[in-house]
Amino acid sequence: MKMIRRTLIAALVALSIAYGASAFYLAASDQDIGPKIECSTQLLEVSASASKADLLSGVTAYDEQDGDLTGKIMVAGISKLISNDTAKVTYLVFDSDDNMASFTRKIRYTDYRKPRFTVDPALPLIYSASGDVTVLDRLGAQDVVDGDISDRVRVSTLSPTDDPEIYHITIQVTNSMGDTAWLKLPVQLLDSDPQRPTVTLSEQLVYVSAGEQIDLASYLSGVTLADGTAADASQVTISGEVDTTQPGTYYITYAYRHEASLGRALLTVVVV
Repeated sequence: MKMIRRTLIAALVALSIAYGASAFYLAASDQDIGPKIECSTQLLEVSASASKADLLSGVTAYDEQDGDLTGKIMVAGISKLISNDTAKVTYLVFDSDDNMASFTRKIRYTDYRKPRFTVDPALPLIYSASGDVTVLDRLGAQDVVDGDISDRVRVSTLSPTDDPEIYHITIQVTNSMGDTAWLKLPVQLLDSDPQRPTVTLSEQLVYVSAGEQIDLASYLSGVTLADGTAADASQVTISGEVDTTQPGTYYITYAYRHEASLGRALLTVVVV
């Protein structure tokens, strides 16, 4: 009788251990399954100013234990550009057991363009040949993804041109997508001439789209003589051409001579 009792107890203990191990295995298995992220399209086309909600379009998440987790999906990050207008966006979601799922797909910015520079028209790039040349106080940059990135503008040293009064500086800026824009701008370094007239432009730098018409005369604001009187702006000579069928950088000179003194203003036109 004692032998039978010991056998039954041993069987019950073994059954309890087996049941506990099975329950632990099932619980562990359930936790290891984790959530899943699914996407209706592998390429999402959005504006460069797209919100997080826009980037989540077509993405859903589900977990066997928690059910629908779509509302908990996070945009983990956006890569640098992998082509002219395409990047990758990565999504993450966690279930109640802290299991994680991730998913990556491509996004194409429908209105993306490289960063563009600005030059303050009220501060011409004209300096005394014997003084310091500081340009960052009048340069800026705008980006369709990051907005104002003027604080990222970098400037190279001056390089001479065929004209002894005109030098070039190269400026650059990089946005958060890793896209770098470069531009060469003309700078005037002038000897002292108290009689030099001042030619004023409404802009020093303009961007135009390929094929777009441009009226160079429309950027001339006026001419002022050394004594402060206005001169006849129709006598200003405009030299240089812009071929809007060919993307590139073009330089236009507006010149006005008064007796022995010459005043000039320079316009940079970028065709994109």
